[in-house]
Amino acid sequence: MGGNLYIFTTGQDRLLDLGVFPEELNLFEAESAWRISPWIAVVENVLQKVAAAAQLILQLNGYEKINLSSRDLEYYFLNGDEHVLLQVIRETSVELSPNTNLLEDIP
Repeated sequence: MGGNLYIFTTGQDRLLDLGVFPEELNLFEAESAWRISPWIAVVENVLQKVAAAAQLILQLNGYEKINLSSRDLEYYFLNGDEHVLLQVIRETSVELSPNTNLLEDIP
């Protein structure tokens, strides 16, 4: 079993078109466990090899890797309150522009 992959945006940015991920990765297919809101997509039980391929695709599309707790990311998924998320990012002393696209790495 793998970890969860969180792909999210802040500011006025729109979430990446999930069609950029090849079917072979099985991230957003009927057989995988995933959910989406306007600001975050979550894929559960992602294998490390698949996460590495997804990270490359995300980097090519302007996303940056950042590690946040699943608790904070789940709160953002449910509430969309980016101010809380950005406060957590500031507290972890990560400097980001207000419109940075982010992804959460598999633990």
